[in-house]
Parts: sequence; C-alpha cells; structure tokens
Amino acid sequence: MQKSDEMLIEEIKNGNAESFNELMQVHQSKVYRIAFNYARSSQEAMDITQNIFLKVYANLKQFRGDSQFKTWLMRIAFNEGQNWVKKNRRHMMTEDIFDRPAESASFVTQEDEYIASENKAALLRSLYELNTKYRLAVILRYFENYSIKEIAATLDCSEGVVKNMLFRSLQKLKFVLSTVDTGENNEYRKKN
Repeated sequence: MQKSDEMLIEEIKNGNAESFNELMQVHQSKVYRIAFNYARSSQEAMDITQNIFLKVYANLKQFRGDSQFKTWLMRIAFNEGQNWVKKNRRHMMTEDIFDRPAESASFVTQEDEYIASENKAALLRSLYELNTKYRLAVILRYFENYSIKEIAATLDCSEGVVKNMLFRSLQKLKFVLSTVDTGENNEYRKKN
C-alpha cells in the first residue's frame, strides 16, 4: 500500500530520508512535465526537476500543511520554472517545437501512428502558442487533473482568474488547432 503524502512528510520530518525518495517518486513525473513546459528540452527539464526537489527537501520542514502537498510542490515548480526562464532567456535555444519530431505511442497501424503523432504535435504547437501561465493552467487542469482551487493556489491567483485563463486558453487552442492546416493562424499570431 502506498503511503499518503502526509505520512511520508511526517516520516521525513522525523529523519527518514528514504521516505523522501518515495515522495519524490510519487511526484517526479508531474514535476518533470511542469519543468519541460518551461525548458522544452529533456536535459534542461531534468535539471529543473532536480532543483525543484532540492528546494522541496531543504524547505520541507517549513511546510505547515495549510494546503495540499502537491499544491505546495507545484508552486515551487512554477517558481523554479519562472526563475529558469529568467536566467536562460538569452541562452535559450532557437530550436522551436515546430522543428521537433513528435513522440508517438504505438498503435495498430502506421497510418494510425502517423495521425496520432501529427495530432500530438499540433496540440503541442498550439499549447506553446499560449503564454507560460496559461499553458501551465491548461496542463495542470487537463493533464494533471488539478481542481480550479488547486490551480489558483499554485498560480497564486483567484479561482475566477483561473477559470478565465482556462476559458481563453481553450478558445485560443481551438482556433489554432482549427487553422493549423490552412495557415490562417499565421495572421492570428501577427495580430496577437
């Protein structure tokens, strides 16, 4: 049986370092996805993920439990991602997500695999049309199944702002995805 975050945190605070490894394994994939959202590079995302968990370990004794652990963790991930962007803005690679091959899941036929790959690539491209905060809200809500309240706590804003961000993000994603083949979104990008 997997221990709850609260149990693991209590064990860590009582000196059990092995419990931190368990806690890290539970949340590592979520943290990595958030880090990749900022870095867009596997290696850089791993570095950001490592920094996030180092900060969590260093500050875990200060976690009071006023919010869920995952909300506190995602807030640290958000801040660390923002810090990484600020530090690396000048040095960010010019490689764009449009130039990257999409990772694909295995499907029955090559045609299905190709279509799924193209759809995933289109979704990723459209996600990167959003600003960082909006993109993170979409990822937390629709990929990580966070509640509006948890996203608001993570992004340090009201629930109404989160709902507005999600609504606007979905509108923009719908528009970008609907025009991906027609090239019309190039005009939209110029205007926005």
